Amino acid sequence: MTIPMYKIERTTIKMNHEHGCRYKELTSALNERQQSDRSYLAACYLLSADEEISDIAKQYISIEGIDFAAIRMRVKKRFGTYNEYTAVEVGYSLFTWRDCKVNPHEMAQSGPFWLPIICNALLLQGNAADVEV
Repeated sequence: MTIPMYKIERTTIKMNHEHGCRYKELTSALNERQQSDRSYLAACYLLSADEEISDIAKQYISIEGIDFAAIRMRVKKRFGTYNEYTAVEVGYSLFTWRDCKVNPHEMAQSGPFWLPIICNALLLQGNAADVEV
């Protein structure tokens, strides 16, 4: 008896030029191992989606890792608990594998800009998608 092997299907996430440039900038600050870690890639994908968040995040990403505590604090101070903060919380959860402080309803209410980006980050971290820059 032959056991059928399932085919791993991946989708490709295409970013616009600006998002791609910010993503490259954030991931280039990481070491080689981190650049192949799906948790790091998903976090960088979320953090690079918005110019203001990316400007905050790039100060806290290095070969030492991602200082999400500092990023979360700065984003919450700047945006409050709006959609941007929801996205950063999802990125933190994907990166640390800890429970997310925002629930699926809050994610669904994150708006037409952030919702697809959050979903794409989930696919990236789950190894179901790759990024095309």
